[in-house]
Amino acid sequence: MGYYPIIIDLTDKPCLVIGGGGIAYRKAQALVDAGSRVKLISPEVDKRIEALKNVIVVRRVYQPGDLDGYALVFAATGNREVNSIIAHEAAEKGIPINVVDDPELCSFIVPAILRRGDLMIAVTTSGKGPALSKKIKNQLENIFGEEYAPYIALLGEMRERVKELYPTQTEREAAMNRVIDNSEVLDLLRDGRDQEARETALSCI
Repeated sequence: MGYYPIIIDLTDKPCLVIGGGGIAYRKAQALVDAGSRVKLISPEVDKRIEALKNVIVVRRVYQPGDLDGYALVFAATGNREVNSIIAHEAAEKGIPINVVDDPELCSFIVPAILRRGDLMIAVTTSGKGPALSKKIKNQLENIFGEEYAPYIALLGEMRERVKELYPTQTEREAAMNRVIDNSEVLDLLRDGRDQEARETALSCI
């Protein structure tokens, strides 16, 4: 199966998780973090799910028609037969679905993700080796440290300033490349010297 990588905006979009275990908890948490409006359906739920804010919990088994109106669905019931029924309903209705640990039933898969503020690095093996994806993501954590969160925010600020200063795309790209190529900016942020980093970035543009 061929996959096309895409980053989707789920802000205020209705999303559904079917299942109530640990995996369902992680999926619901990730959707909440993405700003989605989340509903979870399961007769039994992990205590951590009950503690999640902005998640509507419906305590019952899945029923046909539950998928209506949702932008995206996760099936994590732990029952392949039930997951298969959910997947077929999603396919019929054109709703993207991920069936946990069953790539054959998925219309999309979830990569291992490293987040540093607005920086997101996704790693996938197209469902062939999730453990390897996780290992690579863990290795990347050592390369892209916490300083990248303020770094990306600073780049966003510089980008807006560059738009004001330069009329052409060529000039704008050159200015941003001067900031990115200056390793001192990132080093200063790594040392917690945010104002100095900002001044250095401004001098580059």
